[in-house]
Amino acid sequence: MRRATLALVLIGLINSSLFAESAQEILAKNGCMKCHSINGMKYAPPFSMIIGMNEGWFGLNENDIKNSIKYGSQGKYPMFSNTKMPAYKNLTNKEINTLVAWLKSLKGMRDNMMNRHMMQHNMMKF
Repeated sequence: MRRATLALVLIGLINSSLFAESAQEILAKNGCMKCHSINGMKYAPPFSMIIGMNEGWFGLNENDIKNSIKYGSQGKYPMFSNTKMPAYKNLTNKEINTLVAWLKSLKGMRDNMMNRHMMQHNMMKF
């Protein structure tokens, strides 16, 4: 009985991982790159800055980011006050969680790049 249960659990895990979409697939499917970019400026904030801006302006609140994706937003960041984020009510909670996890990983990558740049800059002064 235990082996049968374990086998069913493993099959479920394998199936869910096989059919899980990556953040990049979700972005492509929903046309997110029309307004956003990974690092550079476009009509909307770059993905690498979203978590940091939320953290700076509102405190890190994942639900706020999830709601912005699901229900849209406008005027959230002063630099993009005229930009309207459309609602993506078609996305599942799993897809939204995937996007938020990916955004958080970009913030970490960006922070590391900024720290490295600052260290190199400070080292050059001496």
